Amino acid sequence: MQILEILKKSDVNQTTEEVSEVTEEDEQAQAGPFPLTITDLTGREITFNEQPKRIVTVIPADMEIIYALGGEVVGRPQASGVVRPEEAAFLEEVGYPRGINFEKVASLQADMFIGHTRLNMDDVPTLETLGLNVVLTQGDSLEDIKNLIRMYGDLLEKHDRAEELVRTIDDKVAEISAINRENPARVLIVFGTPDETMAALPKSLAGNLFELAGAENIAKDLPNLDTYPTYAQLSLERILEANPDVIYFMAHGEANDAKNRFEMDMSQNPAWNNLNAVKNNNIIVLPHELFGTNPGPRIVDALQFLKESLDSLEN
Repeated sequence: MQILEILKKSDVNQTTEEVSEVTEEDEQAQAGPFPLTITDLTGREITFNEQPKRIVTVIPADMEIIYALGGEVVGRPQASGVVRPEEAAFLEEVGYPRGINFEKVASLQADMFIGHTRLNMDDVPTLETLGLNVVLTQGDSLEDIKNLIRMYGDLLEKHDRAEELVRTIDDKVAEISAINRENPARVLIVFGTPDETMAALPKSLAGNLFELAGAENIAKDLPNLDTYPTYAQLSLERILEANPDVIYFMAHGEANDAKNRFEMDMSQNPAWNNLNAVKNNNIIVLPHELFGTNPGPRIVDALQFLKESLDSLEN
């Protein structure tokens, strides 16, 4: 009888311990992943004691990703064109990367600010004095965008939606990468600003997308610019030597205006007329909303545009 009583007591104690363990696990699940430390795209580690509730950003692509995951922001980038998503159009504007409205950010009682790696590093101390967690990002490649989606999935506790969005992107990349182009188009990707025109390198987002779509970037061996490290100075000698089949043109602002300036510059040097792209009138303006800026979750649309464009050159 004593042995049976001991065994019964042992069973009771074990059951009590199991209940205790389950209770602790339940408490951890209810508490969620916070405090949470993330690493932004500058390599900075930022610790969030709780999930950010009032997010402001000067980066349109990041805002689109947040909404695509089911989140929202309280302050958005200053915009001169279409705001995406539409429901963000009526939010307060907090400026743009080179011109943050710090007073507006403070008035919105924000707890998280999203800026650009190369443009807002110097603004971090000022923003932190306002009590914000500052996350700096960039979208120079497909992997950058996927990393951002996963990072925001962690912050917003939208892990499943983030992985679903990444899978959608991966599926599109796999579909396009599977295309075997026997004679890949030799392309020059020109980026126009009010002051100059540059050639996109493979390490730029546009260059990365063209590479995934199966094109050959003739600027791949050019040295990068210090001010725009993912772009190179246009080298007429290199362009004439490579003789691109097509010239793609993009700009932050009105692409057609920048393209017209570029064509005017070309007209002043008859050597441009010897290029196959010019002879065949293959100068294509890339849609601003997909290539003039980081398209965020619409990167699949950008890839589809390139696929169809490159397909048409082969027909």
